[in-house]
Amino acid sequence: MYIIGTVGPNIKDRTVLKGIIDSGVNALRFNFIHGSATEFLEILKMAKEIKNNIEIILDLSGTKVRVSSDFEYIYKIYDDEEIYFCGEDKYYEIKKDINKTKIKIIPLNIKNKILNEKIYKQIGIKDNTMIFNVVGNKDGLIRVITVKGGIIRKGKGCNIKNLERKTLSLSERDKEAILWGIKNKVDVICQSFVEEKEDIKEIKSFFKSSALKESKPRLWAKIETFNGVNNIKSILSEVDGIVIGRGDLIPETSIEDTPIYEEKIIKEVLKNEGKDIIIATHLFNSMKSGKMPSISEVESIYNFINDGVTGFLLAGETSVGKAPIKTVEFLNKLIIKYNN
Repeated sequence: MYIIGTVGPNIKDRTVLKGIIDSGVNALRFNFIHGSATEFLEILKMAKEIKNNIEIILDLSGTKVRVSSDFEYIYKIYDDEEIYFCGEDKYYEIKKDINKTKIKIIPLNIKNKILNEKIYKQIGIKDNTMIFNVVGNKDGLIRVITVKGGIIRKGKGCNIKNLERKTLSLSERDKEAILWGIKNKVDVICQSFVEEKEDIKEIKSFFKSSALKESKPRLWAKIETFNGVNNIKSILSEVDGIVIGRGDLIPETSIEDTPIYEEKIIKEVLKNEGKDIIIATHLFNSMKSGKMPSISEVESIYNFINDGVTGFLLAGETSVGKAPIKTVEFLNKLIIKYNN
């Protein structure tokens, strides 16, 4: 069974990296949006020195919406404050005039046309730890009122329910990551926000057009939206495994519907022999904060193992958490106990 540890600031320390590997991590996840190719290559080499057969999983951004990397400010947003969102192209158009106004405008890494194609009720940032209710549109800008504020800076993840993603294609950053992965012989490439099988076919097509032929990594699809859940059967026909990305699935759908979607996905994957089904994020939020695991977290692991999942993906628990080694040790202990 997979115990996947996410690479982050914690893992740059060789002692911590060795600790989580010795405690049961058998695969490392490189989330390419949070790090450089140079950093990842150093960690990859270090990991292979510690355990030669450890698997490397390259996680792509897919159509994940984020605050634009060209956003130059850091804003503290307060509850009930009015701010605006727009696409990158709109931001470039009005950028020179922003300093003349007192309004706060947040650019997202998508075209303004896509952002304005539908009427959205709410926008969330950082897994809905910040929430904004949409109240209108002004000159192509989405006007919102802050329900729950916080700090906004470039790169922050953003969730918009039912965003139209069909016109979004494989990004240049993801293409660079794929080439890096092939060159460095990663074992799995995982595409995020997969909504239909065409999203995977696009990657396969890029594989074929690539001049690099060193490896043929397996392909996983991360399911994080309602459309992805509904199209799980056709998506499965193109991939080697499915990751249920609960960190985004919850704000993209709802927390009360997520267990229903998990059950539907797991049942569909298990109809296909040899396909992996991985549960990702929100496994041990308690331990991430340095606390003892809760009974609900332990019960969740027990039930998922009984349901037939083939692995678990630790995200913040290993990348930035307060107890990465203890968390891995505990998860491994549960897997051994409940698999017997």
